[in-house]
Amino acid sequence: MRLRTLLSVALVCALPLAPGQAKPPAPYASWTFGLSLSTGLNSQLFSCFLVKVLEDEVLSTEPITREQFLQQIRGLVASKANPEAVDLFTTHDVAACRIVTDEAGLRRINDCPLMDDLWKLRFWEYPFLLSEGQRVGKGWSEEANNPSPRQMLLLSNYGFRYPTDICIGESMFRLLRDMGDEAWVDNYRKGY
Repeated sequence: MRLRTLLSVALVCALPLAPGQAKPPAPYASWTFGLSLSTGLNSQLFSCFLVKVLEDEVLSTEPITREQFLQQIRGLVASKANPEAVDLFTTHDVAACRIVTDEAGLRRINDCPLMDDLWKLRFWEYPFLLSEGQRVGKGWSEEANNPSPRQMLLLSNYGFRYPTDICIGESMFRLLRDMGDEAWVDNYRKGY
């Protein structure tokens, strides 16, 4: 009798749960890329990151240099945020930064000029002292050291609540892509 009860319990435990009662698998954290408008490594006027996320929540960040950021996004060096080693600029249609193959089949890699414009989102004037004769141009911010409230509203579409927040993943690629659009820049600078 006791053996029969044990077998019955084992059989019930071995049966699959009814639909709707199965436990979903535990979610896994993943790595992605991120940008912040805060000053970062090597006196850059922005910061680059590898970002660990779980269900849209940032678990941790690792600062990386601009060069590491570009090489990893392009799949030129191993990256936990780009394990397939593809050119994510091409995948996300950031034309100004992708690797271009010419008609001879040679790959041409530029330095992603959009990254040189990231400071313009935050500053009205270039904030570092320049050598005599150097010119960088004006920034796009309506205020001296931070975007205006109207501009922060536009940046909130990319995940920024504050200029020092980190814009991650698809939102980051969308920001870079939009920065290459003159109409977007004009709207950011002046508003319509």
